[in-house]
Amino acid sequence: MTMRAGLWTGLPDLERAEFRYQVVACAADVDVLIAALARPECNDGMLEHFGRPPDAEGEADHNLVLAVRGSWGYLNYVDDEFTGWPKGEPDAPYVDETYTDFPPGVGVPLMTYRDILLEFMFTARRPTVVDWYEEADLFHAWRLQRMALHKKVAGDKM
Repeated sequence: MTMRAGLWTGLPDLERAEFRYQVVACAADVDVLIAALARPECNDGMLEHFGRPPDAEGEADHNLVLAVRGSWGYLNYVDDEFTGWPKGEPDAPYVDETYTDFPPGVGVPLMTYRDILLEFMFTARRPTVVDWYEEADLFHAWRLQRMALHKKVAGDKM
């Protein structure tokens, strides 16, 4: 099965930002994708599986947002039936950046991340190698945490 990854680099500088695609069709390609996501200049990416039928408008019926920060892989999975994040390690830090954010505890070790991406590549379905948080499970708590963080940062600048 074949997937297409799109990677954003150069953000938050919109003048230098670039979005580039790469084909992901085997385990070695998944490894290359993870390495690309781990580069400091890579903000985040998206993943589209060509084995899934398109929606009524001819667009992908799913969206996977990807990021790697240090030893953690992050993923947000969206399709017609589910929106959420993997139940990651409790000590996985949050990602709260201009164009990318993930709640705390949804990051997974990179080997698990690789397993998630490989399973998605082979099945074209939400992977079962991990359990999942539905968006409703975390969204409001994460929103309140983000607001508190932004208030603290604003207060520190005064």
